[in-house]
Amino acid sequence: MQISGHGKPDHLARLLLGVQGADAVGAKPKAQQDGRQDRVQISDRAKEIQRIKSLADQPDAAREARIERISRAVDDGTYSVSGKDVADALIRQTLSDAVL
Repeated sequence: MQISGHGKPDHLARLLLGVQGADAVGAKPKAQQDGRQDRVQISDRAKEIQRIKSLADQPDAAREARIERISRAVDDGTYSVSGKDVADALIRQTLSDAVL
């Protein structure tokens, strides 16, 4: 499928993306009448959030190994968990949700 950039879908995209005055979706912003251009500044807090998100998106080898070990145990029918462990995890989760 090829989108030509003409017709109603293109017009709708321009309206939705707020680029009505631009020649095409993704076109460079035009300079204002006095020669200034719009600029975007990202706050330090937003940069920190981006950094933390990128760290969270990285794969965790230890977690993957644990998941693989548990999956094998479930498949083999040897996985068992104690009721005390489940209760402890539920209490910890409830308390951490209340704090956050």
